[in-house]
Amino acid sequence: MEDSSSALWVLIGTCVLHWVTVLILIRRVRETEKPWAWNLLGWAVSVLAMQQSYGLYLQFTELNPPVLSFLKEILGVLVASLMLGGIVMLAPILKILQRNKELLAVIDERNIIICQFHDRIVRTLRQVQIAMEVGKPTNYIIEQVAEMSKMLQVFLEDLKAGVLLGSKFEIALNTLIEELSKEGAFPISVYVDPAIEDSISFDQGSELLHMLREAIHNSVQYSQAKKGKVSVKVKESAILFEVSDNGKGFEFDLVGAEGHGLGKMAGRAKEIGARLKVHSQPNKGTTIVIELPRKSLSSVGNHGVSSPQPYNGKSKKVPVG
Repeated sequence: MEDSSSALWVLIGTCVLHWVTVLILIRRVRETEKPWAWNLLGWAVSVLAMQQSYGLYLQFTELNPPVLSFLKEILGVLVASLMLGGIVMLAPILKILQRNKELLAVIDERNIIICQFHDRIVRTLRQVQIAMEVGKPTNYIIEQVAEMSKMLQVFLEDLKAGVLLGSKFEIALNTLIEELSKEGAFPISVYVDPAIEDSISFDQGSELLHMLREAIHNSVQYSQAKKGKVSVKVKESAILFEVSDNGKGFEFDLVGAEGHGLGKMAGRAKEIGARLKVHSQPNKGTTIVIELPRKSLSSVGNHGVSSPQPYNGKSKKVPVG
């Protein structure tokens, strides 16, 4: 009788292990682009889980349930434990595969950037060569060389800041956040609306990455937060870029804005017709919002920053620039 009772508890444990394994498998299926192998494994474990559950059901519903074999149930627990352990050990492989995919995407983006920059330099050099061959005025040649120098300066500035935009804004932003988050001690969650790729120009994307870099860097270095968040949301009339944390916050004053890099951010926002807002309060975190009107896409750099809104809250909500 004692063996039968022990076997019953072992059977209960076996059922629990099987169903936990099924739940883990269901979650993993959602994380992989090739779910068939995981689906087959999940179905196999589900059948075993239902089989064990049916045996458990009989023990509580039959007047004369079949006698449980202690050895058989121990083997069942062993199988369930091994399957669960195997699934848990395999799970990190999915993250490695996903990480490899992201790295390949970053490499592709960097190749695009290098090719674009190379083509622009080649075109400029070709123009200078033609100008010299046909005897163009010296001022024209100087202008072409100055243009090439400016391109090099911008490229080196972006390279130094870790801001390199290829054809995908999301990849550039994720890469930037990953590089900056290494300096911090708290996780940063990221959400990027897929519609962003068709909603901003290349010049806007470059300026936005510089602004987001400054905001994330400030959060990582000075906020003493436990978690942070970066989100990009495409609305009907505007695109919202938000960097927030739950850190110590600060008392905002326009004089000290430059010290936080907010002055430069405001200048970049003005260049693309965006509006920069800072929401901060001591011990209640900081949120920086960049609001880019969608209508400004067709006329980048021609819009000014919206006029400041009146202060109507306990926290600071100050449009900068």
